[in-house]
Parts: sequence; C-alpha cells; structure tokens
Amino acid sequence: MTTDGLAHLRGRLARVRLLATDVDGVLTDGTLTYGADGEVTKSFHVRDGMGVRLLREAGVEVVVISARAGAALRRRLDDLKIAHAHVGREDKAAALAETMAALGVARDEVAFVGDDVLDLDVMAAAGVAIAVHDAHPRVVAAAHARTRAPGGRGAIREVADAILDARAAPAPAPTGGFRVVIPSRYGATRLPGKPLALIAGRPMIEHVWRRGVEAGADEVIVACDDARIVAAVEAAGGRAVMTSPDHASGTDRIAEVAARLGWDDETIVVNLQGDEPAMPATAVQIVAAQLRTDPDAGVATVATPVADPHQLFDANVVKVVRDDRGRACWFSRAPVPWVRGVFDAGPPAQLPPGIPFLRHLGLYAYRVRVLRRLCATPVHPHERAESLEQLRALALGIPIACPILDVAPSPGVDSEADLARIQQEISLR
Repeated sequence: MTTDGLAHLRGRLARVRLLATDVDGVLTDGTLTYGADGEVTKSFHVRDGMGVRLLREAGVEVVVISARAGAALRRRLDDLKIAHAHVGREDKAAALAETMAALGVARDEVAFVGDDVLDLDVMAAAGVAIAVHDAHPRVVAAAHARTRAPGGRGAIREVADAILDARAAPAPAPTGGFRVVIPSRYGATRLPGKPLALIAGRPMIEHVWRRGVEAGADEVIVACDDARIVAAVEAAGGRAVMTSPDHASGTDRIAEVAARLGWDDETIVVNLQGDEPAMPATAVQIVAAQLRTDPDAGVATVATPVADPHQLFDANVVKVVRDDRGRACWFSRAPVPWVRGVFDAGPPAQLPPGIPFLRHLGLYAYRVRVLRRLCATPVHPHERAESLEQLRALALGIPIACPILDVAPSPGVDSEADLARIQQEISLR
C-alpha cells in the first residue's frame, strides 16, 4: 500500500465496471449475533447499502464474495438486489474469475475491497486492490489504497463515491508541449528481435508507440536501427527514424533524432524505452510536466516505493535516494539508504518503517540542451562502476527531478519469461 485515500486512483477507478467485496469486516463491521439456528443478524451500515445501489444504478456490477454463509447475509443481498454473490466460498480468486468471465470484464475493470489475509489472493487478481481503514497490516501493504472509513462504517460507500466521481469526470486533455522518442534496437542480446515480438496480436513496439500517443505528446517517434522495425511502426500509423547502428545507448539514439529534426534547446523530449509496453501514459505525462514546472531541473525521471526487502537487495533493481525537494541524490544497484545494524546480515523480514526506500523506473524526460551535453560527455567512473547512465548527469551537477508513482507499472521485457508475463497481462485487459 502506497497512499491512503482513493483520489490518486481516479484514472483507474474510472475504468471500473465491477466492484467485488468481502463481507465480514468490509460490508459489515464483523459483529455477529447467534441464535439457536446459527447467525441471526449481521451489522450492516445503511450508507454502504446506498453505495451499492448507486453503483448498480450507474451500471457498475457489484459482487459479494464471502467465505461465510448465513441467512442474515442472504437477506441483505436480496434487499440490495445483488445478483452476483458467492457465499461460503474459500477460493475467492476463483469466484471472482468466474464472475469476470460471465460478465466479460477485464482485470483492469475490477476493484476489490478486502480486510484480512484471506483476501490477498483475490486482491492480486483485481486491477484495483483497496483495503478498508482497519484492515490487517498485510492487506494494507498489498493494497493500492486504503479507505478513510473502517469496514462496515461507510468504507464501501466511500469506494462507490470515488468510482462514480471518477466516471463522471471528463477525460484529461492531452498535455502536449513535449515529444516522445522511443529508442528501439532489433538485436537485443537476451531477446533478439524483441521489438517485433507479438503481444495480443501486435508487435511490442506498437504497444509502446501507443503509450506515447495516449500521453498526448506533440510528436511520437521510434528511433531504431532496423528496417523491420520501421515497417512495423509505419504499418500501425506511426513514424520511425533510422539511426546509426553504432550508438552505445538509447540516449545517444534520441540525441541523433533531436539533432536531425532541429529541435531547439528548450524542447522537452521523453525517453520511453522500447521494451516498456506496460508503462502508463500518465507516467509519460508526469515526467514531461515535471520539467515544465521545474525550470531548474535538466532531467526528470520517476520512482516507486519498495516494500519487499528482497527487491531492495536485488542488484537488477535500481534504487534512488531523493532529497527533500524531490530531486535524486544518488542511484545505485545496492540497497540504499543502508540501514546500519539492520541490513548487515542481508535482507530483513521487513523493511524498517519511516525510511523512503525507492525503486527507480527507466523513464526520462530531458531538455534537449541537457541531452546534447550528456551525449557529448565521456562515461563517468561512477556510471561505469554501477552501469547506470543517469549517474553521468549527477556527476555533471545536472538536477534530476524524481516524482513518485504510487503504483508501480509492470516491469519491461528483457527475457522470454518477461515476454510471456506481459503477453498474459495485456491479453487480460
């Protein structure tokens, strides 16, 4: 869980067509009254019931999934006219999958509200996972957001209002004022030809190009080294530019495009890497907007919170430390900041609280003058040691703005396993 409250999920909530919820501790406060025949009453809240009704009236389906069953629950479901219910089901994720298939709803159109550890599997199966305010700590940690209200005390109404507000809000207008260049190389070492690998019937490079278009960029260009990539991009209606096959990095490839097209020094260009088909368009907008609003920054990138100690200690996961202004101080493959006395024996069971551990995501925006300067400067020893190109900018004293994304996008594609994962994820959308 990265952020309390639901406001930061507005874009994702606007897509929700199915709200799924547990019962005890979520739709009720968990209070039970027993009689000779078992459960007699449950403590439901009238505001939550109204939230369910408002959703149904707006065309959002509601499904209740509960490991417990009883007459009190069934009476309440009938009262609320909830047609989709799975009561007495321990396999909540399977129950949700059945409902999604029956309604033709994709994963990113589903929100689930839970409170206890039995909900973790079904939370992972939903596009938006929400914890009620008094949920178990493991559920809070796994959720995208937490309600202000506790379970059975208005939490479902709060979620319903957030969904309805998001659906009613006009779609954000394209931001414009920046270009996107997508560096793409055919001969990747670990996965040759990956720009043309098919995902949901389309080449991967087309999916990335579409992310740039969705972000509202003034221009989206694929900078590549192979005519087959050019053909794939043009077939999708995009523009591709052949660049030198000798470039050492995607940044150099982008600089060649900027020079050839005559972009001026203050042009903002976003480096959207060609193997990031799941990078959200909003992230592209964020890095571009960061440079517009921070005139002293020469580069902008993004980070996302780290909650898993093993991820923090993974050398393939790049970490970043920020200052109090939200600018990057250092990037490293090592676990930073290092917590003395806690990390000495390796990854702890849990990360210590109160310390912002951040994962860096490989998305950048540059001012063209800074881009030219970076490409004209030799590799710095820090950059060579960590194999992290962004350390060259820090060594040159170039400020790097680093806002935080609350929800991490799915990682990019570096291997056959990554490709299989992203093919499955996108096919479910």
